[in-house]
Amino acid sequence: MTEERYQLANERQLWQDGRNAAGLALDMRDSADNRGVAYFDLQHHSGSYHRVQEGSQRNELRFFTERYQKIGKYLYGYGSFDFDMGRTKERAWSDVLRSYNSNPFISGSSVYGKYDHQDFTLHAKLASVRLGHFNYGAALYYKVGDLSRLRDPRSRVRLTDYRLTPSVIYTTGGHHVGLSAWYHRYKEKLTGLTTVQTDPNLSYYLMSGMEYAQGSVGAYSSYSREYVNHEFGGELSYGIQSTRLHSVNALSFSHGTEYAYGQYKYEPGRWYVNHYSVSTKNRLQQERVLHSIDARLDYEEGYADQYSQELITERDGAYTTQYWRNKMTYRKRYQLKKTDVNLHYRLSFIDGDAVAAYAGVSYDLQSVSNKHLLATSQLKYIFSQFGIEGGYGFFAKRLWLKANADYHVSHKADLNLNNAATDYAQGVLLPDMEYYRANYWQGRLELTYQQPLTIKGRQTLWFAKLYGSYLKTDNSLDGKGAGVSVGLYY
Repeated sequence: MTEERYQLANERQLWQDGRNAAGLALDMRDSADNRGVAYFDLQHHSGSYHRVQEGSQRNELRFFTERYQKIGKYLYGYGSFDFDMGRTKERAWSDVLRSYNSNPFISGSSVYGKYDHQDFTLHAKLASVRLGHFNYGAALYYKVGDLSRLRDPRSRVRLTDYRLTPSVIYTTGGHHVGLSAWYHRYKEKLTGLTTVQTDPNLSYYLMSGMEYAQGSVGAYSSYSREYVNHEFGGELSYGIQSTRLHSVNALSFSHGTEYAYGQYKYEPGRWYVNHYSVSTKNRLQQERVLHSIDARLDYEEGYADQYSQELITERDGAYTTQYWRNKMTYRKRYQLKKTDVNLHYRLSFIDGDAVAAYAGVSYDLQSVSNKHLLATSQLKYIFSQFGIEGGYGFFAKRLWLKANADYHVSHKADLNLNNAATDYAQGVLLPDMEYYRANYWQGRLELTYQQPLTIKGRQTLWFAKLYGSYLKTDNSLDGKGAGVSVGLYY
């Protein structure tokens, strides 16, 4: 298996990126090759184009492997393993994994520091061959992670994230109707904060949306927080396949409820999210070219109810019980609306069963609104991104050159605060506006060399990849990245 054959097989797969695991059988039925890839990747990113809670520099080491395999007479299987570890520098105001456009009840220190992360991700799918008119499938996604702050006040966040997705596809002629459902549980736990200094004079901040954050010296001493999200969702899909045209269209909906707990089950509030998605993926095969036409629309609507609670202490003889009682609920006090539109076209030139070259264009549009009510504050930004891409194989496809270029246009970046003098407004929201208002050009270049290799009589193909990127804005911000990968196809 070579890179160009692997690339063509992936390009023809239309069900793999969706939520219907039974579609794995339809994807692999048209490609008899069992295939896999494994590689190590080392990368560096730095620059001034970043938001405050993201950090200015990131170094990562990653190992990734995946395999598509026919299992016996009745099953198709897919499995992947992803290990990612690294360090982020000059990050502040966030001791959680999701800093933006998510649950507003987060926490952090205004002191900039380093953060280490380490994540393990497993993804597995099984799909049956066609049994009558049906294919059956199931998928498991499982991730555990760790995010540790290396400067006082020191935090450690542990992540457990998994999703179970049973699915089925009904086929008649060249038409496929699929149905899948999933349960997704996300748990992020910050067990406590520590200091190395013997007499630290540090403030710690508890946020509740927009500029509203309470900070006090020593607030970290007894702080803990646990986020538990339960999401249920479903997807209806329809595919059509003929000699030249293969198309998969999907409509999905999910609803999530996230609980944020502190000591004695204290709740600052509760977070709710509805997610709607419509997508279409189309492949038109001609004699020596493949047209790929994809479009996707995602809309997310989230809101947080904020609670006013009091600590109740009850004594019964030698026993003392403490719990929090809710006094008042401020409904939908924080609101999020997010829309993403993605369009992509690629023209691949086919040589036998492999890609010889490709060229493509893309367009992305994103609109985001974060709003806090009573008092009212709002952040709203809209941007477009136009992209071009291309790749060509030289020297009998031993050497691959790939390039991407993007132009990012900021259409709107408005910030209206009730109180712009708060520490969080001064430390995060106002500095981030330079990021949201920037227009930029970005380019990426990638060079891959591959060479056949025989291991215990089995033919494989090893490869080495070098890549780099550069980003330049119209307001003096920039970003750059570089990396190297070594791996093999098997």
